[in-house]
Amino acid sequence: MTFIKLAAKTMVNHPKTVLLVFTIITAIIGSQMQNIYMKSDLTGYLPDDEPTLQLWRKIDQEFQIGSTIVIYVEADDIRDPYVLKEMDRVSTKINKYNLDKGSKDGIFSVTSIASLIKDENAKPNLPGGLGGTGKYEIPDDINLISRYIARIQSMKGVLFTDTYKVAVIILQLAENANYDQVLKNVKDVISREAHYSDMTITGTIAMQHAIQDRNLQYLKIVFPISIIFISLVLFFFHRTIKGIVIVFLPLAYALVLTFGILGILQPELTILSIAIVALLMGLGVDYSIHLLNRFAEEHSVENKIIRVEKTLKLTGKAVLLSSVTTIIGFGSLMVSTMPPIVTFGFGCAIGILLCFISASILVPCLALTLGFENNGEIHVWKIWKKFSSFVIENRKRFFAIACFFAILSLIVLPQIKTDVNYAKMAPRDLPEVQKLLEYSENFGRGTNFNALLIETEKQGLTYPEVIEAIYDMEQEMRKTGATVYSIADEIKKINDILDRSKIIEKLSDIVGIDQIIFDKVAKKGIVDEDFSKTIVLVSFPAGKSIEETESMVNKINHIASTTILPHNGQVSRLTGQDAVNVAINRQLMKQQTRSIIIALLLVLAVLIVIFNSSLHGFLTMIPVIFVLIWEPGFLVVLNIPLSVVTISIASIMIGIGIDYGIHITQRIREGIDEGLSKIDSTKNAIEKTGLSLVEAASTTTAGLLSIYFVDIPSIQQFGLVVILMTIFSLIAAVLILPIFYSIKPKK
Repeated sequence: MTFIKLAAKTMVNHPKTVLLVFTIITAIIGSQMQNIYMKSDLTGYLPDDEPTLQLWRKIDQEFQIGSTIVIYVEADDIRDPYVLKEMDRVSTKINKYNLDKGSKDGIFSVTSIASLIKDENAKPNLPGGLGGTGKYEIPDDINLISRYIARIQSMKGVLFTDTYKVAVIILQLAENANYDQVLKNVKDVISREAHYSDMTITGTIAMQHAIQDRNLQYLKIVFPISIIFISLVLFFFHRTIKGIVIVFLPLAYALVLTFGILGILQPELTILSIAIVALLMGLGVDYSIHLLNRFAEEHSVENKIIRVEKTLKLTGKAVLLSSVTTIIGFGSLMVSTMPPIVTFGFGCAIGILLCFISASILVPCLALTLGFENNGEIHVWKIWKKFSSFVIENRKRFFAIACFFAILSLIVLPQIKTDVNYAKMAPRDLPEVQKLLEYSENFGRGTNFNALLIETEKQGLTYPEVIEAIYDMEQEMRKTGATVYSIADEIKKINDILDRSKIIEKLSDIVGIDQIIFDKVAKKGIVDEDFSKTIVLVSFPAGKSIEETESMVNKINHIASTTILPHNGQVSRLTGQDAVNVAINRQLMKQQTRSIIIALLLVLAVLIVIFNSSLHGFLTMIPVIFVLIWEPGFLVVLNIPLSVVTISIASIMIGIGIDYGIHITQRIREGIDEGLSKIDSTKNAIEKTGLSLVEAASTTTAGLLSIYFVDIPSIQQFGLVVILMTIFSLIAAVLILPIFYSIKPKK
């Protein structure tokens, strides 16, 4: 007794027992979904040995670049005593344990214009108005406040703007801070205490956590919306509730199993993980559709065991091959050097495998338990029969049209853009994102931290010629449009003609002192104790395209590499978020090309082995080849760049698109084996399988439409391209593949 016959016998004789056992297994594994969490840091897209990332970590370790939360304060006039007292009150209630350095509340320190004014006011009263009142509080006297602000003008552009309408409170976080708890506490304090100003939490940490929370919400939204859309499609084709239940239940089991396994093996998910749900919703339903339609088509077989066996043996073989090739398509993403792409590929590959297993086990059991019968007929059958004849009669015209658009697509191939834009990966309505951009604009800096590491011999930074060389380098870098800052700027403020004793005195004053760097803090300052290492801070204007940013990064690196520093001085390449974005962008095209080649070769090998025919293997690949050639045209016409989200589309479409060709090929082979002519076999395949393919493509499209309820531009672009390529994969299989089989000699 074959395995398929044994499985069919078990399902027919004990359908409810099989359902119960599978349900228990699913519940046990699915309970591990609670381990899943989201990550939104783009540095995760680079391998650990990437030079840019390694240099970033070196600077981080050397100068202890600490994370912060920024409270963005807006008021008519931040010099108003009521506003300043409110800022002080918020700061005090957030940092309740002022001397614990964050061990209890996660806050290492708090810096704002309010805290600096309190420091000035606490100074003893000195002649000439040089001191304060001796009281550590915000004074009510506006004249006193104006006098204190005049003393802290160096903080203009760091803690407040020159319009005095915007200020920031910088909360420096302890290394072991619980970000979620700190953010919750800050939000609670602001909601209770902010009355005279508008306060918004922002900064990289706040933004990333807001994105993570929103992405988890989107995962919950996508699932029910997909169910509704796919149900509408299924009801259109079957006009029966039983069919919808039978098709959906295997998918629900597969999704629970998939995220349960991810919770065990790979709990860290990213923005791409939202697409896993939509893709599995669309693709997982397809397998159930094919098996259920074949089960209904075999209604004339009275023996239920033989009926189930025939369904699993014939259509089940095509579904198995489809799932294997789809797994290969997703699996090819796992050769990427970008960990989130690997996780996405792994999640989709595991999900597809589980969709196949769930469909193969549950569809026959549910169909038998619920007594599903559709007699193989649906209301659009007659129309489809006429369409299949039309396809056969005009196959050469369709092929000519396909070739024409393929040529056009190849012509525009060089016009494909690449882009790593974090803003497009974030929900558009998040206040944390909007205020970070405003913060960048109002304080004249980019939203990202970038730096150059300067290393000299011991005491090397104390020599005037070294400071002069650093300053001259900065001047050249500013010509690129970048904002540049270092100790050379502070020292040049003392005297344009540098003296070593003055340099040593200035460096001694700033070494080990916290340095605010946009939304980060250098806990050890930006100079080491030996006066041999420092960092040059570089930021680019917000809103630059990746091409513009890459050009600026290249110019900065060129200036750094050609700068000669005395006393064995060396200047590193630029590192930081913008430099990381550029490094990721450079890998995108290479990553896509590699995954496409691997996927095509592995899929072809599987087709040849399973069909036991090199010719059938190559012919089945034709639709997906056409779709891959059309992809550049889609991207250029829709003005969609390759990004860390859309890079995976080509490999995905190899796995998805090949399914349609497989089912057509399998039906044609069945027809030829039954003695039909090549034309009749092809027409029969389009008539009987083509409509199932249309239904499958429709459900895939319906599932992906749920992505449009996710307000993330890059995810919406991803969904649009996949939907279009799914539709054209169907068109290629139904309209283009027949011409090749019609000229193939009879087997």
